Amino acid sequence: MKPLSSGSPALQKLVANQARISVLATVTLLLFTAWILGRLIWFPYQQSPLVKWQSPSSSAVQGAQTKLDLANLHNSHLFGHYQVAKKPTVQPKLEDAPKSRLNIVVVGVVTSTNPQKNLAVIAKGGKQATYGIDEVIEGTRAKLVQVQSDRVIVDNAGRNETVMLEGLKFSSPVQKKRPAATISNQTKNKLAQIRAEITRNPQQIFQYVRMSQIKRNETIVGYRLSPGKSRELFDAVGLEEGDVATQLNGLDLRNSAAMGEIFNSLSELTELNLTVERDGQPYDIYIEL
Repeated sequence: MKPLSSGSPALQKLVANQARISVLATVTLLLFTAWILGRLIWFPYQQSPLVKWQSPSSSAVQGAQTKLDLANLHNSHLFGHYQVAKKPTVQPKLEDAPKSRLNIVVVGVVTSTNPQKNLAVIAKGGKQATYGIDEVIEGTRAKLVQVQSDRVIVDNAGRNETVMLEGLKFSSPVQKKRPAATISNQTKNKLAQIRAEITRNPQQIFQYVRMSQIKRNETIVGYRLSPGKSRELFDAVGLEEGDVATQLNGLDLRNSAAMGEIFNSLSELTELNLTVERDGQPYDIYIEL
């Protein structure tokens, strides 16, 4: 092939084409560069709409919240909660309690003017324990429900049964029927007057409940009680003439120093817990000062 000379028309045409291509490429590159610069300059000023992010389940949650939860509204008790009034506990009748076959022994009983504070000492399998009302006797399923001076009543599998005091034979109980006590307005006023007087001066209690020391072989065995200048308080607290006081607020009255301690602390007392013996059985008497 023959080389082209510098003055040939073909070479001049080739050079001219290359020049046009070079100018076109340069112009294209400049335009592209200008477009990029324009984007960079105007980008911060462009406002693109912000799309709020939502979890996939947000719409479901919003739909659930719009529904009224009637179950929770019903259980909220906006106007209070109705409760059925409890029926008062009825003490079992003695005549309704037959002899029990439980292998237990009633060693002793302590009765009070408040039947709920009565106690019974019961032995089972050679072990003794003291039980209060509604307590289950160890080694059995029976529950103590009543304590009398000569027997106890237990609830054995829903059936009231009688367990006699040790040494006594089972017999039908002798109900002591007392005439219904009707307290006149005069007696009520007298009791209010006595209580007010004792409140001001607790030592006045001994003006209404007399205590006479009893000794046997120079040993103090207790204090015999009798009504004082007015017997309204004596009768109202459940005392009976001939009762022998053996303890007062936990202090043994057979100790000669006990009465001294009682007199020294009497002004600070708010009640007297008196234990008396009556017909060979202990009774608790509560006197509110």
